[in-house]
Amino acid sequence: MNSMTNPYEHEDMVKALLDEKSLAALIYLLDAGRELEFKVKDTVYFVSKDKAQKYVSIWKGQEEQSFDHAYDLIEHSLVEGIPFYSAWKDAEIMTLF
Repeated sequence: MNSMTNPYEHEDMVKALLDEKSLAALIYLLDAGRELEFKVKDTVYFVSKDKAQKYVSIWKGQEEQSFDHAYDLIEHSLVEGIPFYSAWKDAEIMTLF
């Protein structure tokens, strides 16, 4: 977490992600270095950010989709063959790292 980040704001974003599956909260948390594991239709996905390379990836097993920003991942990645933002409503958040 960035040392300039307000810890209360960060915890509010965690709550918004876990309670409401807020995409804005997801973007914020990925940008802050958090990682996420979720499931759609019994398929597990993992989202991570490479701090050194400054890109964000979504993994399905060994299959990776990589993007410059979390916003691009949400807008352009595919989950179960459909855009992330459409599949997200059916996602089950498993673990926020």
